[in-house]
Amino acid sequence: MWKESIMTIKVIATDMDGTFLTDAKTYDKVLFEHLFDKFMTDDIKFVAASGNQYRQIIQQFPKHKDQMSFVAENGGHIIENGRTLQEEFETLEAVSALVNYIEKYYPDTVINLVGKELSYLPKSTPEKIKELLSYYLPVLKYVDNLHPIPDDRYFKVTLLVRDDLTAKIQTEINTIFADYQLAATSSGFGCIDVIPSHVHKGTGLDFLLNHWGYGPENLMVFGDGGNDIEMLKLAKYSFAMANAPQEIKSIAHYEAPSNQENGVLQILSNYFLKGNKL
Repeated sequence: MWKESIMTIKVIATDMDGTFLTDAKTYDKVLFEHLFDKFMTDDIKFVAASGNQYRQIIQQFPKHKDQMSFVAENGGHIIENGRTLQEEFETLEAVSALVNYIEKYYPDTVINLVGKELSYLPKSTPEKIKELLSYYLPVLKYVDNLHPIPDDRYFKVTLLVRDDLTAKIQTEINTIFADYQLAATSSGFGCIDVIPSHVHKGTGLDFLLNHWGYGPENLMVFGDGGNDIEMLKLAKYSFAMANAPQEIKSIAHYEAPSNQENGVLQILSNYFLKGNKL
């Protein structure tokens, strides 16, 4: 019974864009405060699991950023209560080879290098794209070009491509750059994140579960995109958003209302505040 099983949930993890946040990048903060108080009382861990940078995600949680945990950079950067627990970086050789390939075969692609210190974007990037990315890249440096690769340590390379090319480029990267230990994952909207091949949100959450002494049976997750697949497969209580593609819904055990309806908070409120059954 769900009513009994809910007592075993000790970790709640949610994707951000398209899942926890509405399309306007908002959420019901009053309801969240009630839930967060409940989680603190019941010693339930709340985790934001996103492809975005830690320094960007915390802007959504200014009050609680040091009371919660983060699986940022698609699992490449793990933070607990403001303290970094683990970081995974790509080699400069791999980043350089990828940039060379994309510039040669897909010259219209926007390439963003996401480093530990800064994010890097060519000055030639269209103004509309710069404005779009400014929300996701709070610490950004514009460079004349990406060669040589700036001296930094890189969590990922983000590519903005045409929607109709997403699957093709993703497949090519996963084939051609396997020896560089790179893997491409899509978060939708023509965005491809190229990350270390052994890293994803599932490995990040598994790390935290082990760190806290819990297992998948203690984990509830919410997601809507391709980079959520591994964590949806990991958790016993996995929810795909109503706005998620069917392939994501088929992986999850349950469905939540859409992100536009604050679906994550609806589900959490129903079961943790109201005590309803699934």
